[in-house]
Amino acid sequence: MGSTPVALFDTVTSRRAVIAGALSIVAAPAQAQSLPAKNGPAQNRATFLAFRAEVLDVLRTNYPAVTVTVDDDDPEQIVIGRFTLFLGNIRQKIAGRTGAERRAVIVDFLHPVATAKPLPATPAPAETFAKASARLRIQLVPTEYREQVPTLTCRRFSERLLVAYALDEDERYQLVTHSIFEGWAVDQETVERIARRNLELASGGIQVHISATGKSGHFATLAESSGYAAASLLLPMVMDQIQEGLGTQTIVAAVPTRDVLIAWSSNSEGKDRLAAIVTMYMRKGPYARSDELFAYSKNGIRLLNSRELAEHGR
Repeated sequence: MGSTPVALFDTVTSRRAVIAGALSIVAAPAQAQSLPAKNGPAQNRATFLAFRAEVLDVLRTNYPAVTVTVDDDDPEQIVIGRFTLFLGNIRQKIAGRTGAERRAVIVDFLHPVATAKPLPATPAPAETFAKASARLRIQLVPTEYREQVPTLTCRRFSERLLVAYALDEDERYQLVTHSIFEGWAVDQETVERIARRNLELASGGIQVHISATGKSGHFATLAESSGYAAASLLLPMVMDQIQEGLGTQTIVAAVPTRDVLIAWSSNSEGKDRLAAIVTMYMRKGPYARSDELFAYSKNGIRLLNSRELAEHGR
């Protein structure tokens, strides 16, 4: 596998300070806390559908001749001609904008795709595995994804999470489905091995922030906008370094959203509050994953047992 740059441990305030700020309450005396109303899949779906309707209105008004295809099983994507757009990228760009300014940003994002010339009628050959393999990344997705896309190529990881495989692109990624996988004529173990290796190679230099959890213990936060922070839970290279930074043989880890991994040492105080914060982040989103708690050590990864869950207030 060759040498890979190690993760960088940094306690300096950064753009991840918002996560560290929320987690810092574990060092304070316990107080009665109420979690926000659950922002579950149904509520997220309503938000995605509303924004998609806004984008479609812009397309009808500004580009009435374009062909647009939508799939209600995946309200975060639309197909314009030969291009598939991930609407989350547009939504990030218009955050905090309203009125004409908001609409102008949407138009600016859509314009290159809406005005692109069609390809010749002869379809391009399917991408071979040899070519696609360089873009493979391993990914963790909620079990609901398989309900929405029954042809998703995946395997069970936990009660609420699946291991899936992504083809990485500049602004988005495409999850591998049966039609893609079967065209490659390779086994799933090979796909997973290469996808894991590629993400490890791409994870060199990630920043893991370590802070104290009060009188005893430490917690770590890994927050990345690449879309693969949660998938780092599957990478021993990263998890071993987090374990070393936290200083105990066994650590507890969680992936409440796609872009956040949280871990803490087994001797941390305020474990119940740490677990509550994991649930809060999962409900808040975006890109919710799971509030399950995992134990990680040199022996591998597993879900916490009933005794350990009780220590975390569950």
